[in-house]
Amino acid sequence: MRGMKVYTDPDQGPQRPPIFRKGFPTVILALTGAIVAVTLVQFNVSRQLQDWMFAVGAVAGGPGFENVYRPWGDFAPYVLHTFLHGSSFHLMMNMAMLIALGPIVVQGLGRDGRSAVLFLLFFFLCAAGGGAAQMLWYAIDVQDGITIGASSAISGLLPAIGFIRNGWRGAWSISVPWLLINIVLAFLGGDIGIMRIAWAAHLGGLAAGFSFPVFVRLART
Repeated sequence: MRGMKVYTDPDQGPQRPPIFRKGFPTVILALTGAIVAVTLVQFNVSRQLQDWMFAVGAVAGGPGFENVYRPWGDFAPYVLHTFLHGSSFHLMMNMAMLIALGPIVVQGLGRDGRSAVLFLLFFFLCAAGGGAAQMLWYAIDVQDGITIGASSAISGLLPAIGFIRNGWRGAWSISVPWLLINIVLAFLGGDIGIMRIAWAAHLGGLAAGFSFPVFVRLART
């Protein structure tokens, strides 16, 4: 295994690699902290309050949910499902990916205050794309289902990172493996034994991630 290259300055000694010189993006820390906090509340409240949180934020579709009451409106779940998780493992896995991938996308949008706002808009657009795709699948499948978790939005970070590195070619090359994995999951019914995977939400978030060049243009205006 190769060690990390250390950048040196003859007067100041070893320096951190460029990606770390500006520090970890505050917006990623804040978003991760908010998701963890809400999920921990979800894990530890009464069943009645937990049911209310699911009514507010879970993407739910199928015949049994046609007239379900949405306390914060019908659109809220398309975004807020990212703040709810099915287990501690589910939460940790998603937050590890957000911490690993998120800073690259934030820095790809620049280093001023607008990059944080644009990142959040992009992240939740990918979440909405994932929620919409999952609802479409529930309508096609005609079965009841509930989807929660941040992986819908995190899927959209993949084409963004690819675009940062190598334009459209990079966006496609980094996205195809995740696309194929989720197609396989679809044929398996989304069931991998330890959990059921919302593959349609992943694909919807991935597709929404191809909107990233629009956010790059906004960052440069």
